[in-house]
Amino acid sequence: MADNPAPPLYRPAAYDAADPVKIISDHPFALLMSPQMHATFTPIIFEFDDRSDVMVGHMAGRNAHALSLQTGDKALAVFSGPHAYISPRWYVEKPSVPTWNYVAAHVRGTLEVVTDDAAQLAILRRSIDLMEAGFDTPWSIDDASEGKVDQLLPLIRSFRIHVDSIEGVTKLSQTHPAGDRARIIAGLKADPYPDLADHMVQQEEASYRA
Repeated sequence: MADNPAPPLYRPAAYDAADPVKIISDHPFALLMSPQMHATFTPIIFEFDDRSDVMVGHMAGRNAHALSLQTGDKALAVFSGPHAYISPRWYVEKPSVPTWNYVAAHVRGTLEVVTDDAAQLAILRRSIDLMEAGFDTPWSIDDASEGKVDQLLPLIRSFRIHVDSIEGVTKLSQTHPAGDRARIIAGLKADPYPDLADHMVQQEEASYRA
């Protein structure tokens, strides 16, 4: 990336997120971008707690992006939260045009490539423990079949992001009257977009037809 300061996330004052860290913690599946114009979707979490200034993640080692990562590279991680199309039929008090509501956060920082097995294992353990925390009986990396983790460690490439900045945007119709916001909420509840489960069902149906 160029030495010039990176442009900030576009977020008009009305949409500036009060707590971008919460966006990241709630939606840790991010798009990591680095100077070589590679981009990869992967979970990225805070290494120690949600207020630390270091984030960690990993990706498949045979991914060309993984092979291009270099310590000292500047990186951008984009975290996308919920989003939806907003129809103008819901605007009554303040007529408008179609738009999109969304929640997102940007993390910018400096990459550190992690290749040490112990450090990679710690990153995997931290990631799994965090994601499993909501289950009644959390799965641990120690529950993996014998030899499985040792087999997989050489096949991944882990990284740290030493955070320079965190920015967030919550565009949720804040600039519209309360009545219109209520209609938008009701409309979204009555006519939601298909969720991931719907996509999975469609994929299953397509595979049966193939």
